Amino acid sequence: PRKAAVEAAIARAKARKQEQQAGGEPAEPVDPRKAAVEAAIARAKARKQEQQAGSEPAEPADPRKAAVAAAIARVQAKKAAQQQVVNED
Repeated sequence: PRKAAVEAAIARAKARKQEQQAGGEPAEPVDPRKAAVEAAIARAKARKQEQQAGSEPAEPADPRKAAVAAAIARVQAKKAAQQQVVNED
């Protein structure tokens, strides 16, 4: 899970940098549902990789941290959707 989180953070940073270089116009519209699906896929891949490594089934070490991370992701997706609506006006 940590590796997937790092990869997601790197991808967000690259997207932000690319957006700034492109003049502020997003390359593709931000779809919170699509972002959630991609995050779920990344978690599933990380879980599968960890299981193949011979470790026990992957569960978040701290459920509270996982809940906070999910809440933050929801807020960021909501903010991005609101920002997109504002930019369309």
